[in-house]
Amino acid sequence: MLVRRHATPQKVALRGRIVLAAADGLNNSQIARSLAVDVDTIRLWRDRRLGFGAASVEDLGVEERLTDAPRPGAPARIGPEQVCAVLAPACEAPQKSGRPITMER
Repeated sequence: MLVRRHATPQKVALRGRIVLAAADGLNNSQIARSLAVDVDTIRLWRDRRLGFGAASVEDLGVEERLTDAPRPGAPARIGPEQVCAVLAPACEAPQKSGRPITMER
């Protein structure tokens, strides 16, 4: 079982315990008290569990359901053309860039 494996990350195991306690019929306050977490955490994972609705376990595995949702992150500050312009000199021979490598001191 996922919540008892030693290799399972603790946050995934906690989320699994939340879902299992909810399936046993406990309300949010009871689950929060028994697991010593905030009731908002319980509410978040119960709502997320309901959001998966009709998706089967074959379509979306249990561990995938209990991991964090991807975060969008900050928008890129430089475009792909700028990345290519910066990386191009590193991909060509030093003689082509006008800065040949020499062993002289």
